[in-house]
Amino acid sequence: MRSAPLAWLLLAASACTHLPAVPAPGPAERVEAGATSLELRYGPADAEAAAQVRRLLPAAVLAAERWGPLGAGVVLTIHPTHGELESAAGRQGRPWMRAWARRDGVELQSPRTWSRGHASDEALGQVLAHELTHCVLFRSAARDGGGREIPLWFREGLSSVAAGERHARASAEALAAPEELLRSDSKLVYGTADRAFRYLLERHGEERARRLVAALGRGRPFPEAFRDVLGVTVGDFESDFRSRLSALAVRP
Repeated sequence: MRSAPLAWLLLAASACTHLPAVPAPGPAERVEAGATSLELRYGPADAEAAAQVRRLLPAAVLAAERWGPLGAGVVLTIHPTHGELESAAGRQGRPWMRAWARRDGVELQSPRTWSRGHASDEALGQVLAHELTHCVLFRSAARDGGGREIPLWFREGLSSVAAGERHARASAEALAAPEELLRSDSKLVYGTADRAFRYLLERHGEERARRLVAALGRGRPFPEAFRDVLGVTVGDFESDFRSRLSALAVRP
């Protein structure tokens, strides 16, 4: 996989606010993506962006459903400005944020207001796949964001891998205290999550990762489901991953 354009991909989609969403900018339009049906909302100024989103949604849904079914009732709202995206997400002061996921929807900043005034199909497709994967996980766990003690590295790593992202940096510090680093070094946080989840797949395989997500759907707390499905505690896995990072750091 090619290196992803990180300026587009640092999404801050790791959790959800409990604040009510900003009113949708336009009426809902039904979009069919394979066997899944979504609602797309946008204003008149974003008709072109909506056409691009509509075209990319089938592949993004397919990528997200690598880990489980998305189901019905997901609303994707295109916001005309970054400020309106932050208001909808309930997160301020994140100029790099391009989208935000909830259990039942995705808030997307219109690509026409991104730093280059547009988004390539690759960049926007990865953003959509990343966010919709959050929806798959949140809906399976029957809550938003960090519910059921799901660590940030798992939430973001699951989405990063589904979207085909690649990140260059990872550190033990970002695994231990990612929330503290999100504002100061978000690239490191996302890179560490991506690397940790790829290590999980390397050790335990993709089928067990899917079984873990499904176990959350049966009401299991994350630490318990992780131990029962993977045969190791979350703490032991994280310790092993830190050792892996240390070994890679000293390799000539």
